[in-house]
Amino acid sequence: MGVYTGIAQDNVTITSGTATLQTLTVTGALTASGGVRLPVSTVAATGTNQATAAALGQGLNVVTGANGTTCVRLPTAVAGMVVIVKNTAAAALPIFPATGAAINAVTANSSYSITNLTSTMLIASSATQWYSVPLVAS
Repeated sequence: MGVYTGIAQDNVTITSGTATLQTLTVTGALTASGGVRLPVSTVAATGTNQATAAALGQGLNVVTGANGTTCVRLPTAVAGMVVIVKNTAAAALPIFPATGAAINAVTANSSYSITNLTSTMLIASSATQWYSVPLVAS
């Protein structure tokens, strides 16, 4: 296996060595040390249902303004997509999937809630299914 050079942020070009590349997806920015930085957003919880909920993005979403009824909505799922949600408010935060999708064993289009001052990592296993990985309160 050789050393590969010529990797740019938006594409991959192998200019030396030999490789078999089936799929490469990089979301976020590659750092000089080779790590990946996730996008970070601050999102204010809004709306009271799936249609009016504040949109989340990939990476870390620091959510403000949760009051037990205001909510957020996951992006359209792509297998392997990761969304981390940090609820900074003193109330529960309902999280909706995009239309037609489900979180854990909850019915499609229904919310999954996290309690105040906690976080969860949501990972899409398909275009219509998300699974949560609970994180510690902080």
